Amino acid sequence: MENRRPARSQPIPPSEATYLNSLDPDALIQRANELYQSGWTLQSIGDALVPPRPRSTIRSWVLRYQLPDLKNPAPAPLPTPNYATHPDGYQPRRPKSPGILPDELALIQELAPVARTYRAKMANSSSAAVANDRLTGICIRLYNSGVPIRELANAAGVTYRAMVKRVKR
Repeated sequence: MENRRPARSQPIPPSEATYLNSLDPDALIQRANELYQSGWTLQSIGDALVPPRPRSTIRSWVLRYQLPDLKNPAPAPLPTPNYATHPDGYQPRRPKSPGILPDELALIQELAPVARTYRAKMANSSSAAVANDRLTGICIRLYNSGVPIRELANAAGVTYRAMVKRVKR
């Protein structure tokens, strides 16, 4: 299942939906597996059935159906989806993270506990205020260079929401 290329947001063609609904339960499970392996999404397969089945049901059918029945090949040709992605596979929308260098990671992990104690009424020269300013500067710089907020939050040991507040002031 790892090598399949999904066709997102496409409904099963009406002729295939009619065919699916005419099958007996065993043949339906086999056909659902074949459709899934050819690129149709679990949602589109489930939506084509009357009554519609949830994705979890279709997924259980696909997982249950291990090997195709070579004695009884599918009588109808499989419809092929129109792929929105590149033929070579999924092209992520977001570029890969450049990562956090080990020395920066160590500095973030050192500054984060001290910066957490900072409060607005503290003097600007207090250790917590200095740590807070340094941590904010490092996080903003890394975020602007392409490191995602989730990675920064994990490095600092804070929630995603807390890192958003720190980075997007």
